[in-house]
Amino acid sequence: MTSQNTTIEFKKKIEQIKVLPTLPEVGRRLLALQENPESTIQELCDIIEFDPILTSQLLRHANSAFFSAAKTITSLHDAIMLIGFDSTLNLAVGLISAKSFVIPIKGPIGMRAFWLHAIYSASLMQVLANKVPSELKVKTGMAYLAGLLHNFGLVLLGHEFTYDFKNLNNALRDDPKTDLLAVEKAQLGFHHFQIGGWLMRKWGLPKEIMTTVFEHHNEYYQGDFSEYANLALIADRALFAYSIGDAESDEFPPRILEALQLSPEQVTEHCEKLMKKSERVNAMVDSIVENCN
Repeated sequence: MTSQNTTIEFKKKIEQIKVLPTLPEVGRRLLALQENPESTIQELCDIIEFDPILTSQLLRHANSAFFSAAKTITSLHDAIMLIGFDSTLNLAVGLISAKSFVIPIKGPIGMRAFWLHAIYSASLMQVLANKVPSELKVKTGMAYLAGLLHNFGLVLLGHEFTYDFKNLNNALRDDPKTDLLAVEKAQLGFHHFQIGGWLMRKWGLPKEIMTTVFEHHNEYYQGDFSEYANLALIADRALFAYSIGDAESDEFPPRILEALQLSPEQVTEHCEKLMKKSERVNAMVDSIVENCN
C-alpha cells in the first residue's frame, strides 16, 4: 500500500467516526492550570472536586498499596499532598482523558495493559527528563504527561473500531511476538499513533503531547519537541525488555541517545530501579483500572 493510499484509507476510517468523545471541561481547566506556574493546591482541588468520579479515583489511588499511607486519606487536599501537586495534576489529566472511552479491560492492548504501559513509561520518562541537559528545556511534568498519553491511539482505536481492536488484541494474545504496527497497517491501513495524534490535535492538547503521540515510534524524528518523542521511544524500548509495551526492539538508537545526552547504562539503570518498584506500580495501575468502563 502506497503512502498516498494509506492516507486515503486513514481518512476514510476517520470519517466513520460520527461522534468523537470530547475532552471534558475539567480536562481543559487542568491543562490551563498546568500552564500557570503560580497555580495552587486549592485551585487544583477546586477543579478536581467538580468531577466526583475523578475525585474518587484519586482518593482510591492515595489509599492504595502504592503509597501505603500511615492513615486513611479522606480529603482531596490530603491526597494531593501525598501524591504530589504535579503528579496529581498530570495523573488527573490522564484519567479524565480516558473517562469517556470504553474498551476491554483484558488483553495485551486492553485498558489494563494501556495503563500499565502508561504509568511505567511516564515514570521512566520523568526520571530520564531530569537527566538530560538543562539547555534542552525538557519539562519533567510534561514528560510524565506525554508518557501517560503517548499510546492513547490504542484507546481511541478500541473505542471506535471494536472489531479491528478485538482482532488485534487476540492476535497479540495468541502470539506475543506479533508486530503490532505491521498488523495495524495490514488490517487498518493506519497506525494507532496516527489516530492518537489526530485526537490530541482535535482536543487542542499541548504540541509536546501531540508530537510525542505521533512520533514515539519514529527513531528518525528531529523536529519540534523531538526531546519528548525521543524520551518516549527510549523509555518504551527499555520497558520492552520486560515485556511491557509495543516497542519494536529493546535497542537504543545511538542518534537519540546522543541528542538527549544519555548513555545506555543510564537508561538501563533507571529502568531497573523502576522495575524494583513493580509491586507498587502495579498496585497503582490496579487502583486506576478499578473504575475503568
